[in-house]
Amino acid sequence: MMRTLGTQIVSARVNELRRVLLDLSVDDMSQLDPHLAAVMDHPLGRELLAATLPVSDSVFICLYNLEPSGLMVLHRSDTAARIRALAISPDMRRKGLARTLLIEAEQRARNRHIEWLWMQIPAENVAATKCARERAFRRYCPQFLRREHGTAIPMGGIHIQLDAVRGSESERLVLYWLSAEVSDGDAWVQPLVLSDLMPVLIPSGGQVWRLSLSGNEIGCAHSARVKDHPIITLWLDSGVWGTPAEFACLRTVLNTLKGTTAGMDVRLGSDGHLRSAVPQYKEYGFAPTLDTRVLFVKRIAFLDE
Repeated sequence: MMRTLGTQIVSARVNELRRVLLDLSVDDMSQLDPHLAAVMDHPLGRELLAATLPVSDSVFICLYNLEPSGLMVLHRSDTAARIRALAISPDMRRKGLARTLLIEAEQRARNRHIEWLWMQIPAENVAATKCARERAFRRYCPQFLRREHGTAIPMGGIHIQLDAVRGSESERLVLYWLSAEVSDGDAWVQPLVLSDLMPVLIPSGGQVWRLSLSGNEIGCAHSARVKDHPIITLWLDSGVWGTPAEFACLRTVLNTLKGTTAGMDVRLGSDGHLRSAVPQYKEYGFAPTLDTRVLFVKRIAFLDE
């Protein structure tokens, strides 16, 4: 693993952390976790972050020729670590310091037998995306399906029973079918999804629906609107993926939304589901669209594997 010469990664001390934060903008701190940017945007935000981040998270400073030049914030669970911030002072960029910090994150995770690293990167951040891919991070569920106009979605003579569920029952239903989707479509990342990523993947608000065909439960759906734009999320049995029954489910959920237009987003519960169904969705005017924030995931290999 090639680290930039002249670098040293140390646990953050308040003075060094404060110095790096003074060099960084709110936008720099918003890249991986917008919540950090919200704090930093306050008049005393940098001071607050310098005082509180080392208490809630693991914070590291990259020294370049002994000068504090970048920072990394890790939030650890029992099995994974989320990279909440990875930022380099403007005058120290393009020297490989971000790569060096990622190498350090991997080594520390390995030493503590933490199996996964993950972060969310804005799709337009080309430099961060390139850095993550060079360190063998993989995109997870980076795309959804969007259309601005298209042909009518048929029921195909299939009757889907739709039942609204709320409260703890809706949570149980979504967790069950999301787990089933991941098991069949993204088994490589299933342990991380079940341990850490559920809050990221499950939409908030809106309405959850149980979907049944001929008396058998075949999945569930979530429906919501953002500025009058319908957003449907489907978690379905893998036997339904890309079949007429899937589009009957979609049409049935859409029928519950008043004033529905041709434009909409459809999110599927796994990459495997999207790959299976995208040819059929294209027939109705949908196109795969890169999400605004993309999950990047890496499984850490241990020497005894």
